[in-house]
Amino acid sequence: MSLDPPRRASGPPPPGDAPRSPSPPAADPARSAGHRATTDPQGGDGPEGPLADLAAAARIQLLVEQIQDFAIFTLTPDGRHATWNTGVERVLGFDENAFLGQPCELIFTPEDVARGVPAAELDQARTQGRASDDRWMQRRDGTRFWASGVTTSLWDAAGRLMGFGKVLRDLTEQRLLLERLAESDERMRMATAAARVGTWRWDLRTGADTLDENLARLLELGDGDTVATLEEFFARVHPDDRERTRAAFMDAVARRDGLQVEFRIVCHDGSIRWLRDHGHVVLDEADEPRYLTGAVVDITEPREADERLRVSQRMDAVGKLAGGVAHEVNNMMSVVLGFTEFVLADFPPGDRRRQDLEQVRTAAGRAAAVTAQLLAFSRRQIIQPTVLRLDEVVATLEPVLRRLLGEDRELVVRAPPGAGHVRADLGQLEQVLINLALNARDAIGQNGRLTIETAPAVLEAASAGHPERGGPAGPCVVLTVSDTGHGMDEATRARVFEPFYTTKPTGQGTGLGLAVVHGIVHQSGGHIEVESAPGAGTTFRIYLPAVSPTGDRLVRPPAPATPAARESILVVEDEPMVRQLVVRMLERLGYRCLEASDGMDALRAVEAHAGTIDGVVTDLVMPHMNGRVLAERLKARRPELPVLFMSGYTDDEMIRRELLVLGAPFIQKPFEAEDFAARLRSVLSAAQP
Repeated sequence: MSLDPPRRASGPPPPGDAPRSPSPPAADPARSAGHRATTDPQGGDGPEGPLADLAAAARIQLLVEQIQDFAIFTLTPDGRHATWNTGVERVLGFDENAFLGQPCELIFTPEDVARGVPAAELDQARTQGRASDDRWMQRRDGTRFWASGVTTSLWDAAGRLMGFGKVLRDLTEQRLLLERLAESDERMRMATAAARVGTWRWDLRTGADTLDENLARLLELGDGDTVATLEEFFARVHPDDRERTRAAFMDAVARRDGLQVEFRIVCHDGSIRWLRDHGHVVLDEADEPRYLTGAVVDITEPREADERLRVSQRMDAVGKLAGGVAHEVNNMMSVVLGFTEFVLADFPPGDRRRQDLEQVRTAAGRAAAVTAQLLAFSRRQIIQPTVLRLDEVVATLEPVLRRLLGEDRELVVRAPPGAGHVRADLGQLEQVLINLALNARDAIGQNGRLTIETAPAVLEAASAGHPERGGPAGPCVVLTVSDTGHGMDEATRARVFEPFYTTKPTGQGTGLGLAVVHGIVHQSGGHIEVESAPGAGTTFRIYLPAVSPTGDRLVRPPAPATPAARESILVVEDEPMVRQLVVRMLERLGYRCLEASDGMDALRAVEAHAGTIDGVVTDLVMPHMNGRVLAERLKARRPELPVLFMSGYTDDEMIRRELLVLGAPFIQKPFEAEDFAARLRSVLSAAQP
């Protein structure tokens, strides 16, 4: 059997011409692929006779049938399958009975059949001797595979077409692999361009350093700039990272290992960008380092995002710690401050023991203030806007600000009474002043001056001069904080309130201070402006809407000496010492008290109490039942019953889990007797018809 193409270059010879390079006729076109039959001129059965030829054909047919990875078969001149081998079943899925006699269109896709591809392929093989093509073909079960095939025309000695021989091989896996590689290459090309990845190669023998266009852009190489050697590349690296980067390159060569290093470059506008370099050493035929090659990627944004995440995680950790500390410290400080007040009443002014107790009270107050400042830093305090005099806030915080600035810097405070009242959270306003003072301290240096002023003002509506104003127009109280520092240029001033933006060296600032100030001012309904110029210092002006002096005041209002008609109060607190303190405060004020250690105990106490209950004072966070659930169950039975919540636990879980409804009556631990009495009186009076 021969599947080689015939030596003729065209179809059958013209009539009357002797065929050139004739091919002997096939012995059995119904079962073979056209093996040549040679005849003995004498008609004998010698080695070259018919028996030997049949034996050779049988061996070839056996070989063809045992080749399973190739579908090898013949077709009749009109294109029907004439022979079959086991490879047909393996590749195409057709057994012998289902395959023989069927038209060649059987294994072509419907699309190719509609385009006449099967007939065209046979016509090409007939006229040109062979036709080869790679295309999708169809198995018996309808699935498709990528076939590599050759179709050869078969001729007898007289030049008549005996049929066609065909060989098919399934190359689907190779096709899919090539497609995946092509897709991968395209994705890599697109990703490299999108991710701003540059490549380089450093020849260790010549010292030449070759960069691609992407890396040239990353290094901000302009017209006339070149990086032809490794030293020229190092010259583009930030001075603080240069030696470390050079050492990483040399170490990779010495170890014949990979390179991985991160470094900074200084851009033309003065900004800093971070790059990460990955490389490896390529050895020559003698296993000696030949060149070092690698890729550089811009990691500025991911690195800044990581830094923001680390800052956020640090603040979150501090906030959680502050919440846990506040719960315990505020409870204990409530006890210390409360019982100290009781004992102080037993000693006259001037008594040495009274002075000692006043020192205890002062120390406890400072401990409570430290907790409050920690909560303010972490921004996890429960915000309680109250009516404040801004001049009093500044005057109270002045000693703290002087300590922050240090002895070598001057603080000037101009906060006369009469500037007006604002409604804001005291802790947040203190945080604004502290952040502005810290920012100024870094800017003014030694012998500099910080000035803080308060004054009444009228804020005009947004205008051409101040189109960014977002606060309400009208009467305001303005807080002005100005310094004699180095000032800011316009580009810095425009970004000064952006979170995480800072001009300070790495490790000396988070870029959060002024962003927090901006957020607090706007949360308080105000507006902040900044004026600055290089060498002329910086001035911040904060406008807060002026309010009337009515409402909750920072100054403690006098508490009534005796409650009306001996009112009864249910005190619910799981900490025994705090519960004892609250009960004693109320009894000294003339209230009658019922005690409960948790929510379930409180419900039982209400059921067992035969008289009236005029109000409830309850902790928010308690075992078995929290304060809010207790209040809801009590109000389901007595809708008019007023409830005052208290807590020393200020973690944001209280807000997230809705343990405290916005605007619900609340007092923060630790509290003093007068504040507590005034707050309770306000809650009870509001509930009276």
